[in-house]
Amino acid sequence: MDQPPSTPASASAPAPPTLHRRLGLVQATALNMIDMVGIGPFVTLPLVMGFMGPNFLLAWLVGAALSLVDGLIWSELGAAYPEAGGSYRFLKLAYGEQKWGRLMSFLYVWQTLVQAPLVVASGAIGFAQYFGYLVPLTEWWQPKLVSGGVVLLLLALLYRKIEDIGRLGVLLWLGVLGLMGWLILGGVTHATHPVAWLPAGGLGALPGVLLSAAMGQATAKTIYSYLGYYNVCHLGGEVREPHKIIPRSIFLSILGIMALYLLLNWSVGSVIPWAEASRSEFIVSTFVERIYGATAAKAATALVLWVAFASLFAVLLGYSRIPYAAAADGEFLPIFARTHPTKHFPTFPCCCWVG
Repeated sequence: MDQPPSTPASASAPAPPTLHRRLGLVQATALNMIDMVGIGPFVTLPLVMGFMGPNFLLAWLVGAALSLVDGLIWSELGAAYPEAGGSYRFLKLAYGEQKWGRLMSFLYVWQTLVQAPLVVASGAIGFAQYFGYLVPLTEWWQPKLVSGGVVLLLLALLYRKIEDIGRLGVLLWLGVLGLMGWLILGGVTHATHPVAWLPAGGLGALPGVLLSAAMGQATAKTIYSYLGYYNVCHLGGEVREPHKIIPRSIFLSILGIMALYLLLNWSVGSVIPWAEASRSEFIVSTFVERIYGATAAKAATALVLWVAFASLFAVLLGYSRIPYAAAADGEFLPIFARTHPTKHFPTFPCCCWVG
């Protein structure tokens, strides 16, 4: 009797677990926007005012314009190559999968392993510093406890399937929108100082030094506050209809945050003169306290902590997909390619940031 043809070992081996495409437009946009906000705009707001004086809104407009241009690139790449890891995959394709691309993408993964813990640590430290406005942290170990506790809580929240993470992202996003809406409403209803959207007489009326040195410094700060709209590209392997959702989420994120930042800066400047605001360490708390009192300022500070936590949530989520993508591609340590057997999310990359 004829024997059945033998099956190659590679064909009989189980396929490696894959990520599930469960993120829709709302979830992708929410994760982008909470990545973009964080504490950054509240820290850079007074700095930009110090550089630009009464023309501080101009730097936020320029930063938004540059972000939109960069968003075109990320949108095209993300839609064309919707895979986990984002920049890892883009570098490999751009420089050749069998040539310099392997080296560039490999170096990018190692750079991420150094950068990501530093970014998460700095965000957690910033969280602890703002937490000190609510609860004085007088002992040396107390800020460390708060920072470490935040990172562990983030790890617990991210240890779940992507659709649950998407819902958590939307919940955190609603808190961010709530804070920004409250601050903007406070400015609209309590405005006492005029704020110009554009310099009187146009750009030609500004001194050349301001347009070069000061504008460069201020715009660098605003661009930093806009960064994060590309986070969805790192999650490209988990987005539904990525050729549509990735570009849309990027531009919705940039335009939405641009509107929020401009209105926020206008609101603060209309209540607190820019010269005074530029010297404030806790500008949001000072702004709310001036309008609503000390109790409301503490509530606003708590919401700023919510925003900072939301940003760390999105940052850690995006970073976790980079070493996973490299490991799944066979270009990095295999342990990073491990996924949960039933929930289908990378289990190891997030854990390594805590170390």
